[in-house]
Amino acid sequence: MPVETTNPEYDLYSDVWVKTRDAVRGSVAVKDKKAQYLPVPDAETNPRGIDSVRYKQYLNRSVFTNYTGRTKNALVGAAFRKKPIIELPDGLEYLIDDATGDGLSLEQLAKDELSNLLETGRSMLLVDYPQTEEGLSAEDVSLLDLTASIVPYTAEAVINWKTDVVAGRSLLTLVVVKEPYLENSDEFSHESKTQYRVLRLDDQGYSQQLYRDDKPYTEMFYPKKSDGSTFDYIPVTFVGSQNNDPTVDDAPLSDIADVNMAHYRNSADYEESCFITGQPTLFITHSLTQEQWSEYNPEGIKIGSRAGHVLGETGSANLLQANPNNLVMEAMNAKEQQMVAIGARIITDRGGNETAEGARIRFASENSVLGDIVGNLSAAIKSCIYWIGEFMGVDTDDCVFIINREFYDKSVDPQMIMSLVTLLDRQLVGGQDIFDRLKAGGLVDADRNLEDIQEEFGELNPLA
Repeated sequence: MPVETTNPEYDLYSDVWVKTRDAVRGSVAVKDKKAQYLPVPDAETNPRGIDSVRYKQYLNRSVFTNYTGRTKNALVGAAFRKKPIIELPDGLEYLIDDATGDGLSLEQLAKDELSNLLETGRSMLLVDYPQTEEGLSAEDVSLLDLTASIVPYTAEAVINWKTDVVAGRSLLTLVVVKEPYLENSDEFSHESKTQYRVLRLDDQGYSQQLYRDDKPYTEMFYPKKSDGSTFDYIPVTFVGSQNNDPTVDDAPLSDIADVNMAHYRNSADYEESCFITGQPTLFITHSLTQEQWSEYNPEGIKIGSRAGHVLGETGSANLLQANPNNLVMEAMNAKEQQMVAIGARIITDRGGNETAEGARIRFASENSVLGDIVGNLSAAIKSCIYWIGEFMGVDTDDCVFIINREFYDKSVDPQMIMSLVTLLDRQLVGGQDIFDRLKAGGLVDADRNLEDIQEEFGELNPLA
């Protein structure tokens, strides 16, 4: 089989990924696909199809309202309304500002990955190691300023994978990723070709190899740990909307995208209907010959209160206008409500007198999927940090990477602050308890701790 062979699960979900990503990108991407998302209304009687004047007008008048993209942005914003908690040991702190080797911070990497997971339900992180000589120690790695990095791959890029049971464990033994590269291009060229990076696990350990034109382009490269040994696993972790195993999970935004596309098709019918029925047409009956009509109305017909027209001895004139058809608008409203029920209510104003507790419960329920994804992503990034530590010879037992899961803003009102002060005076709660509550309410920066406050205010600190 050729290297570009795809996994059956990849083939099953790839169209879903394309549709959801197009919906997130918005009107330009959706309209560019033309009949793929907006069928030709008179396809049987119109041989010109998408090239016909009617279809071009039909497409131009249609409106794609990007509920899918707005929902995604709201979900990412909810997860990152507070900065992730990051604690890394000496030697790995460079990851905070440059996790990918090309300047992408650890926080921005997490944001990008969350966006991908919402759109496709799947992503993959690879820990990439520089090529070293056998037996290179941790001191040598530090002296040579060698660093490992995290390379993210989208669901579309990971085209094939296999797992086998090795020593009683289910391990990845093959991963094939598709990636672009530039070859023999001038400084202004944007043309790229495709290469395949093959990750293997064999008797000698983990290796990488590049393929171009369906042939091996490089020799197999076996990365080494700080003790000079090869890795007995492929240092990649899949990240999913449900779990982090290699199976493909459902795309969380797929359902909203489906309804969003149907809403878009309804809009095209509605706008065309408004165009046709929204223009009154003048109908005139008269007893004049064509010559008489031209004689009496030399400047033609002008519609308006300041113009008059001779119709002869008998005749009448009427402006006829069709009654609007609200059926399509009702269908659009129903789909908007459906998108709200699926998840888009996060970005809409409910109005009314909903209690804060009711909003908290509703929001927590609606974001259970987001909570799972955030948990999976936090675990995946922490695994990558651990594997980097193995290469760098750094102990990672105490490292922390946690993405915020308090999506609802638990604001601290003045009454609550007074209650907390009273409890503190009665020694019913400690300073740390008060500090944690103020921090959760957003009144204290996420990167500050109680020790910082105590040092800043000294004896004047009421939380001491």
